[in-house]
Amino acid sequence: MKRIVTTSLLALSCLVPAAPAYADGPERMPQVAGQGLVSAYRALNFDTSVQLRDGRGAGRHVLWPASWKVCSQSPEAGTPLQDRHATLIVVKTHEACPV
Repeated sequence: MKRIVTTSLLALSCLVPAAPAYADGPERMPQVAGQGLVSAYRALNFDTSVQLRDGRGAGRHVLWPASWKVCSQSPEAGTPLQDRHATLIVVKTHEACPV
């Protein structure tokens, strides 16, 4: 019976999101340019409002984030994320980033 309770508590603890650490002030924008889009979302802790823009200017929508990569970002890495908004310029993983 003890094993069931321990497993249940462990499962419930996974549902509670970790609180962001602000020991050194507000969270800062991570460097996500050059990463895959899924990795970029992870680096932003999934709680930042992210606007995606097609780097080719074709207005394509991202339906499968795993097949896209980040070419550039705004704000720049290291900027405080006080309003929790970011814009990422993305292209398909097999495409070159715009210059």
